[in-house]
Amino acid sequence: MTTNNEIKLLEKIEFHLGFAENEVQFEAKLKIVLGPVIEKLASSHEVVQRKAINILNHINKRMSETVKIPWDSLVELVFSTKFMNSVFVKNFTMMYFKKAHGSLTEKEKIAHLLPLIKNIELKPCNQNKFLFEIILEFLQKLSLKFEDLETKEVVDGLYSLYECSRLLSCQQELLFQSQSLKVKLMDYLCKSKLAANTFPAMLHVSFDCLYSPKTDENLQKQGVKFIQWITRMVDNSRLKLIGKVLLFGLLKIIKETGIENLDNLTREQEIKTLLFKPFYGPLDLSIHTPEEED
Repeated sequence: MTTNNEIKLLEKIEFHLGFAENEVQFEAKLKIVLGPVIEKLASSHEVVQRKAINILNHINKRMSETVKIPWDSLVELVFSTKFMNSVFVKNFTMMYFKKAHGSLTEKEKIAHLLPLIKNIELKPCNQNKFLFEIILEFLQKLSLKFEDLETKEVVDGLYSLYECSRLLSCQQELLFQSQSLKVKLMDYLCKSKLAANTFPAMLHVSFDCLYSPKTDENLQKQGVKFIQWITRMVDNSRLKLIGKVLLFGLLKIIKETGIENLDNLTREQEIKTLLFKPFYGPLDLSIHTPEEED
């Protein structure tokens, strides 16, 4: 597109924004124009960049606490080539992302992160790394309350984010971000009764923490903690179905890490008292294989 055509497009956008008489109209127009204006920051023509910045300054002046920034438009930008190749586009997109995120309720913040992970495993590694950084930054600022953690939308979102990190943990370049995200998510899952009753996701997450080829000691601790939480909070009818699976899982990790090193995961007495004894009676921590019995 020529310089003149780019300028004409921006002038047309500016003209339409000027006709927004109230916040409702302004918000509706913002959904249409914010993305295209930010994209013009990647123009090779400085005059086009300046025009785009002027329009964004105008938008900023008209913004208020009640006007919602179009999150989906920003997500589309993040997945665009221009976002990864233009510092201007990246910086302005992130500025609006943070503004939009800050205006959401804690419950909404989880749901709004999900579009960022859609088909994430198909994205280039450098883009995924940046997406992980965005998600981690937003999660660090998250402060979910008890009532949020008992909402299906929130719990499903937490499990979806965990599954995303699991899929990408096989990429060595993303392993650190993946593990960090898992640990943060487990902090929330270990406080949710609904999460403890979400089958089969709670089993998948527990065993991924314990046995994933890429797991580490912190995640194993979280896996043990979550299994203990499940046994406290899961419905009795479901516990009868999954109890032996959970028992096998912890016995296996105890054997593989060694009883003498059990303190690195959790206290032996804690496992006996909090997990097994109420349902299975006294626990014999020795594990016999068929070969040993022979």
